[in-house]
Amino acid sequence: MSELMKYQEAVRVIKNAILQSRYQARLANREQLLLYYGIGHYISSNTRTGKWGTGAIAEISRQLQFELPGLWGYSATNMRLMRIFYEEWSSFLDPNHQLMTDDLRATSISAN
Repeated sequence: MSELMKYQEAVRVIKNAILQSRYQARLANREQLLLYYGIGHYISSNTRTGKWGTGAIAEISRQLQFELPGLWGYSATNMRLMRIFYEEWSSFLDPNHQLMTDDLRATSISAN
């Protein structure tokens, strides 16, 4: 096998690894956004209707961090941002349809 053919093979292998990794990262990012949107929906549904008091998000965040040590990204501030994320983006969807996480997955898969 010539040197050029060895390099072409190396490029093919590395290129495939890069493309596969980028695809996996894209899937992970989509799942994370779906999770944040779903959490935002849940928080919005319970805080905006008065089911939860003003300290609920902070307490839920504290308990999550206690039960899942090392968990980051779920501070009270971030959870409020998830609620805002849901509330801002839900206006683009049918307001009569209660969107659930499974619906989000089906929508995002069919969009690809």
